[in-house]
Amino acid sequence: MANTHKHYAFLFLLMFIILSVNMVSAVKPTTDIQVSEGYSVQPTEKSAIIYGTDHEFEVHVFNISNGMPITSGITCYMHLYHKTGQHIYEGVDATAGHIFDYSFNLNGTNFTSLGEYQAKFQCNSSTLGGGTEFYFIVNNYGEELSTAHSIKFNSAMFFMMILFIMAMMGIFGIENVIGKFACYWIAHILFVVGTFSMWQFNFGYTTSYLGLASVWKVMFYVSIFSMLPMMILSIAGLISYWAMDKNVQKLIDKGMPEGEAYRRQGRKFK
Repeated sequence: MANTHKHYAFLFLLMFIILSVNMVSAVKPTTDIQVSEGYSVQPTEKSAIIYGTDHEFEVHVFNISNGMPITSGITCYMHLYHKTGQHIYEGVDATAGHIFDYSFNLNGTNFTSLGEYQAKFQCNSSTLGGGTEFYFIVNNYGEELSTAHSIKFNSAMFFMMILFIMAMMGIFGIENVIGKFACYWIAHILFVVGTFSMWQFNFGYTTSYLGLASVWKVMFYVSIFSMLPMMILSIAGLISYWAMDKNVQKLIDKGMPEGEAYRRQGRKFK
């Protein structure tokens, strides 16, 4: 029976690790239109934007031949696309603000789909022009998942999972009732913390499917709501255990052998 529990624990650990491993995908680099003369268009770049929030894009424009900034006499355009190919936004600005900035103010309705976006910029006069593009993601954190963040998160979840497995083994391996209760509550609290962490991590960083985040969210709330009945059962169990101890002691005081006293109460005698 002990081996069976160990096998279940190992399978549960393996499943948890697989679910907690997060793939890091880098945003594609900026692509410039390569020309020997014309304009160099340099936008402010951000690797990630928060879902549904406003964002302002700015571009500075320079003459490729002499490096001088272009602050008048040109018109700049911005087009925004989602990875699905949807043309989301197009804007025009012919007046530089803050001396050098050609700006495009996009409201949050342009960022209501998770995933990768492509921003294209083009600036031109009647004789010269230039353009560039870059990619970014939209998620609920407004931050790209880095390798360092992924490693830290997975390491923390792996450590908690080891503690969880140890607590589960304690539930099945410890004979003392108090010890079993302690191991149960350690396991339960670790499960609550783990499901909450998985929910928040997947909800914040994912750029595609939020179903997994919803699964962890449901598991978190189930584990939270189940704490109240389990507290009641734990208190009732401890009271029952204490009452049995009192009855065992009474039988021993009356001269009954300890082994028989424990057997009468349905308890093992060590």
